[in-house]
Amino acid sequence: MGDNYRIDDTFFVPTMGNVSTRSRTGCLTCRRRKKKCDERHPICSGCDRNQLPCEWVSNELVSKTRRPRCRRQLAVTQLPHEAQTMVNVFAIPKPGMVQRLLSHFIDHSPRWLSTRTGKRRSDFLQYLLPAVSRNLLVHNCVLMIASADLAKYCRGDVEVQGVAVEYYGKAVSALQGSLNEELTAVAAYNLPGSDYTPLAVLLLCLHECQNFTNSTRIVPHLNAAAALLLRRLHYTPEDLPLRSFLFELFCYYFSLVAFSHGSRLSLSQASAIFSSPIVTQYLQQGNVMGTSQRLFMCIFRISMLAEKVASERQFHDSPARTELTGLAQQLITCQLELPPRTDADIAWLNDAITSELYRLACLIYIKKVLDPALSDDSPPIQALVIAFADNLGHLPPDAPSNNILCWPLVVAGLSAVESTHQRAISIRLGQIYDIWRSDILCQSAAFLRQKWRRDRNPNRCFASASCGEQEKGEDRSTAAVNDILNLQFPVILV
Repeated sequence: MGDNYRIDDTFFVPTMGNVSTRSRTGCLTCRRRKKKCDERHPICSGCDRNQLPCEWVSNELVSKTRRPRCRRQLAVTQLPHEAQTMVNVFAIPKPGMVQRLLSHFIDHSPRWLSTRTGKRRSDFLQYLLPAVSRNLLVHNCVLMIASADLAKYCRGDVEVQGVAVEYYGKAVSALQGSLNEELTAVAAYNLPGSDYTPLAVLLLCLHECQNFTNSTRIVPHLNAAAALLLRRLHYTPEDLPLRSFLFELFCYYFSLVAFSHGSRLSLSQASAIFSSPIVTQYLQQGNVMGTSQRLFMCIFRISMLAEKVASERQFHDSPARTELTGLAQQLITCQLELPPRTDADIAWLNDAITSELYRLACLIYIKKVLDPALSDDSPPIQALVIAFADNLGHLPPDAPSNNILCWPLVVAGLSAVESTHQRAISIRLGQIYDIWRSDILCQSAAFLRQKWRRDRNPNRCFASASCGEQEKGEDRSTAAVNDILNLQFPVILV
């Protein structure tokens, strides 16, 4: 880096280089002429040389020196360069803005953080809102999320747009300080800090999902959350419901991101968390995962084993392959736990169908990893896709669990060959987007449509990795497996 930059942990922040010494108190004549004034009294050199009247501002009108914009500069310098060009910062929001943002978070956060129905939909607020009132970092993160979401509905509101940028800068800056404090405490006392720091990191993950731009932004946050939560496994929490919510939110995000971007994640740390019996107890709260906790653990385990199976194709009895086969058998027997119920209540039906959709998607995932010769239109795969589409049709479009269905929709969609199944999956992604307003849904739908067009026109070269595969003469069955194991997903499927 050059002399004009310094390294400040994560961010590159410009330092003050050659500071302009232009006068702010020159004579009025020079100001009007936009000339530099040497401020010589009573007549400056410029006016004397050009024989012009030299006028000065009265002492009574001289304004006080403005206070430095430290607060504004802090928020702006923490932002990516492309965001700094569109910043309109409101360091002090208008009266009522904070209350407006908090009300928006209370009203809309169940869409992002809960799959419960009825009165249980907002249970998580009972332990999240006290954290907001007690900790400034969590408070800023919540306002960051609320303002960013509100900005999607108020694109013409300049104040809302500016506040969204301001609170993002505040949250990132405060989080960096909190992480440094925790590192200091761990080094000095070998004790983790409060649960507010990992909560803030996971709220930042939520923000990145709501305002998705690229997959690399959430990866470092998840790795930081893994390190923070691993330290807390063997310490009694001060707030057990909040601790349970933290681990559930982490396991949800990490398991799904590991499917598409596992090579960039700290899998060893996460594996210690997922395999801990304490975490299994934490996940029983079920605000995010409902009753599908075991299936999310299964997704993480499949992602861990998939690379090993791919590298050991020649060994038909490798430990990884044997374990995956055992997982598949367990998933098959799980179907017996969902008997038909005509009198089922809404909550039971919501959880049952969601679990079934994840179960079927996991089976598709495992079968395509274990059997490289299995094409999308093979009977075993299509039987699972048909069952998936049938269950999807029984889940109402406004069901709370729709907001966690991106992963099973994409996994099943990759193997959908019938237009009716493709249409059902594409429509459901659009319905979820109407509620959540995240580009993850749009890009996932576009990704699937491109794959379906490629399958309908196998001889046509699309702008994707499959062009090279077709040129090399690979058959369709191999390409189908590559969709799961080697395909570069443009989004995180959360």
